[in-house]
Amino acid sequence: MITLISGTNRPESRTRLFVDYFADQLRRLGEEVAILDMADLHHGYFQEEMYQGKPGNADLVALHRRYIQPTRKFAVFAPEYNGSYPGVLKLFLDGISVIDYAGNFAGKHVALVGLASGRAGNLRGVDHLADVFAHMGAWVLPNRLPISSIENLIAEDELSDEETKNVLRKLAEQLIAA
Repeated sequence: MITLISGTNRPESRTRLFVDYFADQLRRLGEEVAILDMADLHHGYFQEEMYQGKPGNADLVALHRRYIQPTRKFAVFAPEYNGSYPGVLKLFLDGISVIDYAGNFAGKHVALVGLASGRAGNLRGVDHLADVFAHMGAWVLPNRLPISSIENLIAEDELSDEETKNVLRKLAEQLIAA
């Protein structure tokens, strides 16, 4: 199974459109896919116990067991927030780190996709995220994908830009081959 993480909880974010397209490409290539969307999570696990090495929230443990623990490959889609990636994604990564730090991402492959309304495709945020995953022992795919000016790539709530579709298909193939 490959887990895709939609890294924002912002209402009406366009991130999920890219995640869904990528999921379709993986499924067409015969892969089983799970989508973990930060918009679907409650974040009540942000509590003191989290920082004392105690996973105090049963929902967080269940998410870990469903989406993180059994997965060997991930694709993380991170929109640009203040020159980096969303804090909700960092909070989630911090929250699961107390459950099974060594087993979360160590030795697993991670593809990173940055999304931005601007022209840099969240390169800086993807670099920050790559450092976090590398610190946790993941193998980050070298072809980090920045996608810029996302509003120009979407028509009628669908990804419409052929070049972007092509690079996402190639990234899906690379993740499968990793």
